[in-house]
Amino acid sequence: MPRVGTALGFYVLLWAVLVIASGVTLPLKRFIPDAQLFIATAGLIQAALIVLALGAFLRSRGFAPQTTLGLTPTRFGLVLWGAVGIVPLGMITGLILTPIIQMMPWLLSKELEALVRLSRFSALQNYLFYALALSVGPALSEELAFRGLILQGLRSRLGAVSAVVVTALFFGVIHLDIVQGVLAFVIGLYLGYLTVRSGSIYPALVAHAWNNLWATFEAGLWQAANPQMSPKDILLSAGYPWWAYVLAGLVLIGAVYAFHRASVRDWS
Repeated sequence: MPRVGTALGFYVLLWAVLVIASGVTLPLKRFIPDAQLFIATAGLIQAALIVLALGAFLRSRGFAPQTTLGLTPTRFGLVLWGAVGIVPLGMITGLILTPIIQMMPWLLSKELEALVRLSRFSALQNYLFYALALSVGPALSEELAFRGLILQGLRSRLGAVSAVVVTALFFGVIHLDIVQGVLAFVIGLYLGYLTVRSGSIYPALVAHAWNNLWATFEAGLWQAANPQMSPKDILLSAGYPWWAYVLAGLVLIGAVYAFHRASVRDWS
């Protein structure tokens, strides 16, 4: 199994891969003028490069991908409850961040505003490609990297709880955006819990993909319902009514409880 040095070594390599991916995809703007299609294509290329780098890294060190990355079959119930809980978690985290962002609107980056803008509903085939590229690609590559190799490597020395926290911190930092980074850190804690508790990467992978898919669709819905609002105005708004957050909290508690009861792993 990987050790701490292995996990940290791959994290450094991951930064290099992101730089390379940016250099590879940037020239594609000339050939893909549609911004939505360009971002989707660039995201898939980045995800593919991460997976390829991870595979080469594991092979060079003699690690078996299935056991190292937690590619262990698990029960459908664990996958289901993990996915059910992640959207309410994102809603509640967003609610907590909203007053902070309203007081300090400079925290909202142009990149985050662009992601919201690009999530506007468009031609069906374009939008589906965009939404799936931003959900499946990052979920697969990032979960294999973070909740797969990095979490397992850190866990060998730090223990499960500390490894989950540090992995989530690494996950937040690599987003290079304060607001997205905080959201990614909280989501990363949840995804790490799913992985450790189930002994499999699949609950976290599916939950991550569903979270990204819902976030993309949600941004499209907000803009369709409020065409007069800019992406920045939407990000600065209070969001859902109070009862929706109460319901989200109850769903999150129920999902975590059901997942915990259905899983059998401990935190050793």
